[in-house]
Formats: sequence, C-alpha cells, structure tokens
Amino acid sequence: AKRGHKVTLYEKSGELGGVFIAAAAPSFKEKDRDLIAWYKRELTKYPIEVKLNSEVKDLSEVNADEVIIATGSKANRIPIPGFDKGIQAVDYLLGKQEVGENVTIIGGGLTGCEIAYELYLQGKKPTIVEMMDDLIVTPGICLANTSFLRDFFEANKVPVHLETKLKEVHDDGVTVVGKDGEEFKIDADNVILSTGYRPAPLAEKAKHVHIVGDADKVGNLRSVIWQAWDVCMK
Repeated sequence: AKRGHKVTLYEKSGELGGVFIAAAAPSFKEKDRDLIAWYKRELTKYPIEVKLNSEVKDLSEVNADEVIIATGSKANRIPIPGFDKGIQAVDYLLGKQEVGENVTIIGGGLTGCEIAYELYLQGKKPTIVEMMDDLIVTPGICLANTSFLRDFFEANKVPVHLETKLKEVHDDGVTVVGKDGEEFKIDADNVILSTGYRPAPLAEKAKHVHIVGDADKVGNLRSVIWQAWDVCMK
C-alpha cells in the first residue's frame, strides 16, 4: 500500500496477527505484542481493505493482478499412540487449555523452550524432551536467546532429555526412549507438543502467485518479514 498498490487483505479468523498472536503470548514477550499492535495501527493509515472472517479456499475467487499467500503452517503430527492426549503448543499459548504443576514439553526448539521458561516463571515444573543432541538447533535464531535459555535451564536444574524420542503419550505422562535405547517413563500432569511445523500454502507458486512466510518455509519473525518485503520490492 505504501508503494501505491491497491491492497485487499483476507483473514479467515476474526483477528489479525496469525500464529504470531500465540508466539507473543508469553509474559516476557511484551515487545512482540507491541509489534502486532503497531501493524494493526499502520494498516489503518492506508486505504487497505481488510476482510476478517473471510477464508479464501480457491484463488479463482480472488480478482487480483498479484496474489500473495501467507497462510502459514500446520503442526506436525507424530504417528505414535496417545498423540492426541497432548496439548498443541499453539493451543496452550492461546490459553485454550490449562496445565497442572508437572508439565512435559515434547520438542526443544525455540517454541518448546520458551514455553518451558514461561512455565518455570509461573512456578511450575517443566521437563523438556528433545530428539536432537542440543536445544534450539534451528539456524538463524539470535544467539542471545538460545544461550540464555540453555543457561537458564542448566542453572535452575530444569530436566532436559536430549537425544530422546517420544514413544507414547499417556494420561499421566509419556514413555520415551533415551539415547542408550532404554525406555523410561516421565510422569506429568500434562504434555505439551511442540514438534515443529510444515508449510501449508493455499496454492502453489505461479507467475502472479507469491508465497511468503511459514507458508513457503517455516522461519522466524525476521525471515518472514524480510521475505514479504522482498516480494513487495520486486
């Protein structure tokens, strides 16, 4: 819109922000919440038509010279018994489900670690299970964030099980397999699933169809904003 284009923004929910609303939910992410508010304010300064509660299912419904798809990603599902007994990370962050005192988080990426950190700040007892040999192995994440979280868990003796695979989710915890191949059970009041995401674009790229953000490749705040800017500049 700043570059003179006539823009219509379709959003299937009743609120702008997408998955970033959940990402900005933890108490220590007030700057992220400020950013969502800033974007909402900026949108009112330009003649942008914002259509909330408007899900586009077929691009033929849209009359436009260029279409930019930013439909985000879907949570990965692991084919193991009891998976549905766990709470999806986004549902927890949006406050859709409460958790008890002992909480096991499956997935030690940035989202899983931030949830564990938030739970600890609330006085709860988180445990992290990660199948890789370190926490937050995704490239491109600020070193200050990753090193702080690793050091925090170590200093506060938060249990972290690396090179450990999930085998089953129970009503009272999980069964996992450690790096030595031995099975063991971790008791928990609730299990939060932070097992990553996969792109969920509405359509494929074409001459006048551009895919940005997590719909193209799951990234972080910087990567998705830069990619959107790049598309608009071109």
